[in-house]
Amino acid sequence: MIAVSGTPGTGKSVFARALTKKLGASVIELNALITKKKIYKLDADGTKIANLPKMREEFARAIKDSSGPVIVEGLLAHLLQKKLLTHVVVLRTSPNVLERRLSARGYSKAKTRENVEAEALDIILWEAVDAHSTDKVYEIDTTKLKPDAAVNLFLKAFEGKISLRPGKISWLAEVF
Repeated sequence: MIAVSGTPGTGKSVFARALTKKLGASVIELNALITKKKIYKLDADGTKIANLPKMREEFARAIKDSSGPVIVEGLLAHLLQKKLLTHVVVLRTSPNVLERRLSARGYSKAKTRENVEAEALDIILWEAVDAHSTDKVYEIDTTKLKPDAAVNLFLKAFEGKISLRPGKISWLAEVF
């Protein structure tokens, strides 16, 4: 049970698809699950705010009868139950590159800035570490990597051939 998380624009979906293909796994798109089950509210900006306890319940239901590897991808994947996840991959991208990607997707300046700052401050990474410990969390810089190269890095770390322990990437100087 592998969670793939990261700030919007870091490559979660393409990474998850490539990893799913490589492992012959099934995939759960957490944002689609949240939308399908209508377990969110809209904030003043129209952003979906997930009901985390209900998200966890629905995820547990979704994997109940799963056999074989499962990849769950989404912005909130790192907040799923510790007992259900064996690995948590947090994808990271240079804030300068992230800013360009989010602007190209049509994000507002305020939303882009919010996400760039979250990336620079390692928010998702340290939420993942807090929830799952450094033993389960892998940090990958996807700034210049193709999805297959990022997947191969994870698989090497999974096999114990390299370390992708969290805390090696810092974007602070790039933003602040």
